[in-house]
Amino acid sequence: MTGSVDYLARDGRAYITFNRPEKKNAFTNAMFDQLMQCYDEAERDDDVRVVVLQGAGDDFSTGHDLAEVGHEYGETTYDDKGRPRKPSQRARLLHDKRYLERFERVFKFLKPTLSLVKGYCLGGGLYLAEGSDLVIAADTAKMGHPEQKLGLSGAAYFAAWEMMTMGPRKARELLLMADVWDAQTCLANGLVNKVVPLASLVDAGEEWAERIVRLPRDGIVMGKAATSLAMDSLGITSQFSYGHVLHSLATNVRYEADEFNFMKQRRDKGVRASNHDREDFYVKKERA
Repeated sequence: MTGSVDYLARDGRAYITFNRPEKKNAFTNAMFDQLMQCYDEAERDDDVRVVVLQGAGDDFSTGHDLAEVGHEYGETTYDDKGRPRKPSQRARLLHDKRYLERFERVFKFLKPTLSLVKGYCLGGGLYLAEGSDLVIAADTAKMGHPEQKLGLSGAAYFAAWEMMTMGPRKARELLLMADVWDAQTCLANGLVNKVVPLASLVDAGEEWAERIVRLPRDGIVMGKAATSLAMDSLGITSQFSYGHVLHSLATNVRYEADEFNFMKQRRDKGVRASNHDREDFYVKKERA
């Protein structure tokens, strides 16, 4: 697996760049670990007053690399007759708790975060944008949770935040329909703060970052702490208490004969072909 998460601090800003453009900045577990190291560095640096998240190339991030999904619970184990065993709930909960803690760190980070979204922003990539304080999107942005078609069907880590932001109806639509929304639809539903032409995205981000940088350091941190307290009082942060439990259950789906099993298709055909088959399956179902 290639790819990196790059860090650059200057002028009161910490730029964190997802650098795997050939895979639309899909995250490996190693890249998620690098991301946390970047947040540690930004937290230690007193001169950093705002974190700017961005993707290399044409996209923000398509989330967790599907080549790793399904293998995250460790090596396959076998019973005394040589038959493969499902991962234990212990392994599921341990991994999912650690995975969710990464997004919680982004959400509760002590300094403001600004995501500059272009192209695809899906799944875990959307969680990173949702966990940011501010989001500016290019007119090329496409945001959503198509991974719900893998069988999760609404078990989203950020379900509470999405319901608060969009209202229960639109939040359920985003998850259950598993559609990918264009930039203007995202703006209308509160997923982003503003939409600008792609050529203006960096400049728009610099303008907002500069306005934040001019604020006093203590004021910035106290403002963010107050925001976290407000989220606690509204019950939004409870999603980080139960999210990993629900995800562990959701990844233990039993597929019936007439249902699309991505894991089986990926084993037989590979990631790219099974992705296309998944979309074809749901489109045909919708047209039927």
